[in-house]
Amino acid sequence: MYIGSREALARSQTYNARRREARYVSSIPVSLQRFLRFGPIVTRGVTLDISMQGMSALVCGAPRVGETVVIAVSLADADIEMLASVRHSSDARSGFEFYPLSPMAQHGIQNWIDELRQHEETLFTYPYASGAKVGND
Repeated sequence: MYIGSREALARSQTYNARRREARYVSSIPVSLQRFLRFGPIVTRGVTLDISMQGMSALVCGAPRVGETVVIAVSLADADIEMLASVRHSSDARSGFEFYPLSPMAQHGIQNWIDELRQHEETLFTYPYASGAKVGND
């Protein structure tokens, strides 16, 4: 791709997307209960990432933005259900923001995130950390 000016590239780098909480990559099966005009329907999906505030997932039959859904996840220690609102949705993925979670759901998600964090640290160690310190001395 040809870039005629470095200014165009510099402007694109100034974009800074910040989240309230870190997201952790995870892919586990979920079920999504939608409340349609003709009654509730359950669809299946798989998570893409998770935080304490929300998650994104691939879902069969993309829900509409603004729709309220119930997300059910089967974790190692318990099955949890969360009420969520659809924030964005496409054929590729949907994003959900959780309504205030029950104590059981909070505990389950926090344990899930802690496991993901520990697993992530063992998989993706930062091998250059010691080299960065040596180079700055």
